[in-house]
Order: sequence, then structure tokens, then C-alpha cells
Amino acid sequence: MQIFIKILGLFLAALLTACGGGGGSAGTTNGSSSTGSTTATVVIGTPTLAIQIFNAANSAVSGVTPSGGNYVKATFKTATGAAITDRLVTFSLSGATIAALSSTTALTNALGEAQVSITPLSGTLGGAATVTALALDRAAPFSKSFDFSVPASGGPSGVPTLTLGLRDANNASTTSISGGGFSTASATLLDADGKAVVNRLVGFTADAALVKLNPVSGSVLTNSNGVASVQISAQSLLVSGASTLRATAQVGTSTLSGSFDYQVSATNLALRSLNIGSTSLAAYGNRPISVQVTANGLPVTTPVQVSFVASCGSITPIANTDANGLAAATYTADSQNCAGTNVNISASTVGATAVSGQIAVQATVATNIQFVNTVPTLIFLRDSGAATQAQVTFRVVDSTGNPQQNQEILLSFVNSGPGVSLDSVGNTSAVRKTSDAAGRVSVAVFSGTVPTPVQVTATLVANSSVTTTSGILTVATGRPVQKAASIAAVKFSLEGLNFDGDTTPITLSLADRQGNPVPDDTVVNFVSSSGVMIPPICVIKGGTSQCSSSIRSQGTRPANGRVSVLAYVQGEEDFVDANFNNVYDEGEVFTDLGNAYRSDSNDQTIPSDNAKPSNWTYKPGEFSVPRGNSSTYKTCSGGESGRPDTCDGKWGAADVRKQILIVFASTTPVISGAVPTTGDITLTLADVNGNSMPTGTTLAAVKVSGSDACNVKAIGPTPLANSYDPTFVVINLDKCASGDGIRFTVTTPVTKTSTSFDFRLP
Repeated sequence: MQIFIKILGLFLAALLTACGGGGGSAGTTNGSSSTGSTTATVVIGTPTLAIQIFNAANSAVSGVTPSGGNYVKATFKTATGAAITDRLVTFSLSGATIAALSSTTALTNALGEAQVSITPLSGTLGGAATVTALALDRAAPFSKSFDFSVPASGGPSGVPTLTLGLRDANNASTTSISGGGFSTASATLLDADGKAVVNRLVGFTADAALVKLNPVSGSVLTNSNGVASVQISAQSLLVSGASTLRATAQVGTSTLSGSFDYQVSATNLALRSLNIGSTSLAAYGNRPISVQVTANGLPVTTPVQVSFVASCGSITPIANTDANGLAAATYTADSQNCAGTNVNISASTVGATAVSGQIAVQATVATNIQFVNTVPTLIFLRDSGAATQAQVTFRVVDSTGNPQQNQEILLSFVNSGPGVSLDSVGNTSAVRKTSDAAGRVSVAVFSGTVPTPVQVTATLVANSSVTTTSGILTVATGRPVQKAASIAAVKFSLEGLNFDGDTTPITLSLADRQGNPVPDDTVVNFVSSSGVMIPPICVIKGGTSQCSSSIRSQGTRPANGRVSVLAYVQGEEDFVDANFNNVYDEGEVFTDLGNAYRSDSNDQTIPSDNAKPSNWTYKPGEFSVPRGNSSTYKTCSGGESGRPDTCDGKWGAADVRKQILIVFASTTPVISGAVPTTGDITLTLADVNGNSMPTGTTLAAVKVSGSDACNVKAIGPTPLANSYDPTFVVINLDKCASGDGIRFTVTTPVTKTSTSFDFRLP
């Protein structure tokens, strides 16, 4: 019946497709379709399908008899009675337990007939069933069913039987299940004539708290003798109690069942023959261990979990007994604490007394010294004001990489420079250190007066062949100086005079007086006369010796649109090293720097180098960094040298500073000096303050009136270059004449504001 339902579903889906797609066949059902203004009517008819069971004499019958020769015939014809030939007919049977078809499909012949044989099943108790024929015409399904009867073939004198029994491992009949093995439960299934029922499903059920079945489902088919068997064993060796085993099966229309009461008895368990080896074990080594589990004096045959425990180290995996009752695992002395000790090993399981023994683990030996790190890896000259000390760390380990405590290590310089010290300032001799619980030894290195690479070697006192060398520690001049600093912006002109939010990164690049990168974590400060700096500081990382902040347009704008940005960082004053000792000595020429300040003057001239205003002067009230080191000030030269009267005439620490101008340009362009000719148009483009339009502003020009031959060949530059200055623009024309009209359009990069200017050629 399920096959019939699936096929009927396929037919219905096909029918829906056919109805939606416009297909059809000759018949009597009306429908219409239209294309344009024409409408046609199609007449479709309904075929007929008949089904009947016939006996060997070709007579229609209502039942199927054991004598044979019965068949099912389906006749498929059109609405006019014509045979539908070569059409597939599918047969299905609802009573598959009492009768069977020779085939489920057949083709109609010249008479529109399709037929298959039908016979009753041997040993059936009889009953009624339905046979159904299903055919398809033009995607439309047609089905017809016929009810019939089947007499019992087993005869009225007998009934099917199911008998159930339990046998032990020696195949002897029993009512007891022990925890040390398994028993076999068997169900014998006979039909009404006493014959074995073959390949019939039998289901066994039992109390899961007491026993377990194999297979776990408890479902088994009968064999050629009508017997179905399952193995049954106790859930554990310690469980006990009594319950009932049941089995059920279906023979014909009869449901048969049987039951059997059984007893489960607990088992006496014991642990014997603990094997942990008799010799000592190397540190961090491993070894197989085992123990045997017995039940009532014999090795257990069902799995028993054994717990192995070590006082130090580890045991893997979780151990279960094998077919011989042996539980095996591996012990590993994987902790440094195990070395040089006797490790206790115990084995236990529920219901048995634990057993134990000891393994002697050998002491470890230091075999290697590892360089761990140097913190920091860059230090600076003595008296430089920056970090002048580093910590170099080594680690003593054994052959497995585990730390070795209380090992004496000799530490000494591989190479060093003038004034570089080990462990204490002024010491250059080797020193001895003892490793801690982590196997580590550390020693301090102090910088001298000359930039140099430094390395430290570490040697095991007990074995001089065990040695290693540290990574390179760099001693550098370090602090930033004014001559090596520079400042740059991605965009010199922002669309910021009338618009909040346009930004550009500003980067300060630094170096020490030897041209080396300044230390990571050096902090640079940014301040501006308008807008906002985000973030207000940046930190040098990754050895780049530079970092950046961004200015964003907002707030009160300067009248001329020019914004001053000052970046400053703590450094030192540069000097001329006359005696080449890399240390400032009294009398040597140096660059005296006063307090850094930001020149916000509105009369600043556009800088020719795009970085430093040409008249960078200080006016009272402008921002300055108050870092005067003397109560007696000297005159500074101004500009980058510092605010007037803040120089102290002494070499030392100072703020390295750089200033840059950023234009907050308008969205409105202004053109001047326009010279239109029939060959080109030249003009100067600026913002309302005479500064550059925003960096990235685009230009376009098109002919809007005049002769057809006139066109714009090129315009440039577009987009506008990065500049403070107004831009000289050239619009190249081709075949243009007097009176032609050209439209010039300027579009800003952020707000996309477009402004057009029209020219009439002279």
C-alpha cells in the first residue's frame, strides 16, 4: 500500500504539472486557451480502468485458492471504449502476509489488458486483502481496487507456537546468569503444522538494570530451524537480582509471546599478578603495567574497568580487561618531581581489594642551556636619559626539555664595548648564578658610552660542554634629535572650511644622532590651532621610528583657512663629537634648543617645502611646551630653535619638534586669470582664501553650445595634486570657433559639491 501511495503522489504531481503546462489527450473534459485575440476549446475524455481476479479456468472469482492458476487482470480503455495499449500498470497488495503477486508491473496488450499471477502464502491462517491497479494517461492517474479472500492453509487442527529457553556457556539448560560470562536465550517458532517458521523477526526484552542483550536491540530473525537466539549477560559483575525474559513474534495474524524467569548472581572479584617491572625507570620514561582480574577464581571474560593510580606521573589509557581478564596500561614519569623517587603504583576495581607496588625513577641530568630572552633588546648610552639596563635570561633543561633547578651556571661576555658592565655597574668579569625552580638564571647588562652589540654566554659549571650564547643586545645612542626629525601629511588641503569630518594622517619620523631608530614606546604629542587631533599622542612600535595621528576638520576655522599642527617628543640636543667617544664632553659644539612652540600666526606664508612655514615666529599667547632647565635664559633664534629667550646654553635633554600647515579649503572654487581662446582656456583655480582647493578635487569641461565640430580634448591637472597653492589649469580644445560655449566644472572630493563656470570663446 505504501508503494501505491508513493506512485499516486507522483501521478498527482505530474497531473498538476500537466494542468499548468497546457498538455492533454482526446476525451470529454472542457478547457480553453488563448493566444492574442483567438480562443480555442479542447475536449478531453476520461479513460476507464477495471480490475478482477480470475481462476485457472478464466472465470471471475472473489477469492484466491491454493490450487493455483489465479491471476489479476486490469483493463484500461479510453472514454470511447478503445483499448489503451502499451501502457504501464502498477499492482499493489494490502495483504502481503497472506498472498503474493508474481510481479508488481505489467504492460497493457492489444486489448488494453495487463495481468499478473497471485497465490496464497504457505502456512497462512487466511483472511481478506485488497489488490490495486494503477495506470497513467496523459499524466493523469487512474486506479481501481478489488477485495478478495484467502482461506487458511494450515488447517483447523493446529496453531503456531513460540517456546523460550536459557542455556549457559556449556549449553546446559539454566535459570541463572553469572557476572563472569554470558548465557544464550533461544526462541523456537513453529507454524500451525509444527513446521519451522524461517526468517521471521523475534523481539527479546529484559530488565536493563540487571542484564544486557547482544545484539542490543534484542531483534533477531529465526534460522532454518525456526530458532532465534541472543546472548544475555549481567550488566556488571556485582549486580544481582531476578527478573523475566520475554520474546514476541508475529505468525500470520497471530501474535505469539513467551517468557522465562531468571536469576542474576553477584561475582567474587580479585586482583592478581600486578606487573610494574622490576628495574628502575629513566626520568620521564614510560613502562607498560598490567594486572589480572579474576571472577570466582577464574579470569573474567567480560570487560571490567580497572583504575591505575600513580603517586607521581601519569597512567594512560583507562584500562579494561581483555578476553583473558588482563587489564593493561602505560605508566609515564612525566613530572620532574618523579625524578630520583620511588613512585607508588596501585590498581583497584569495585568489589575487589586493591594491590600496589613501587617503581624507582632515576634522577634527571642537565643536558642543555636555552637562551630565553633579553629585555629590552635595545638600550641606550649611559647618561642618555633612556633605558640603560637589560636583563638576559637563560634556562637549564634536561634531555626532555624540563627545567633543572639548583644548577650552577657561569655567565660572561662574548663581546662588549667600552663601559659595558655585567651584573653590576663597572664589572666585566664572569659571574656565577644558580638556576631557580623554573631552571632560569638571569644577569643584568649595563650600557657603556659607545653604541655596540653585546652578547652573553652561559656555561654549565658541572659540564663545560653544555653552553649557549644569548641573542644580540644592542646598545644605541637612542634618543631623537632635531636634525633627524621630519613631518609629513597625506593631504595638505582638506575640504574642511565648510565641512566637519574631513581628515588626513600626519606622521612624525625620528632618528637618533647616529641615524638609528629611536626606541619603541617613544611617545609623540600632537597639538593643532584648529580642528582636532585623533589621537592626541601616538606611540612608536615595531622598530619603525615613526608614528601618526590624524587631524579632523571641525570647530572654529582660521580666517585664512590655514591650520598649524605641532608634533613634539622628548629627545636630546645634537652635538659635534670632537673626540669620537660618542658622549657629549664639555666644550663640544651643540645645538641649543629652547621651548618648543606652535606658530599660529594668520600671516604665515605658504611654505615652499610643504612642511615648515617660512616665517615661523612666536607671538604671545601661542601654545608652547614649558620645559626650561635654567633660570638664566639665552636668546634662541626662533622657529624650530625654540621660543625666544628659553635657550639655556647647556647640552642636555630637549623636545624635538616639527610643525606643518594644513589648509582647511572651501567647497566653493574661485577662478582667476581666465584666458579663453579657440585653442585652449587657461585659468588659475583656488579656494575662497587663495589656497589650494581640497586635495583630490576633480575637473571636467564640456562644450555646451556652438559648432558641432568643437570638443574638449583634455583638461588638467585632474584630480588636483597635493599642494597648498592655487592650481594652474589648462583646457585643451579641438576645432572650436568664436562664439562656442565651454562649461568648466569643479567637484570637491568629500561632499561632491560641483560648481560650473561658462566661457564664450572670443
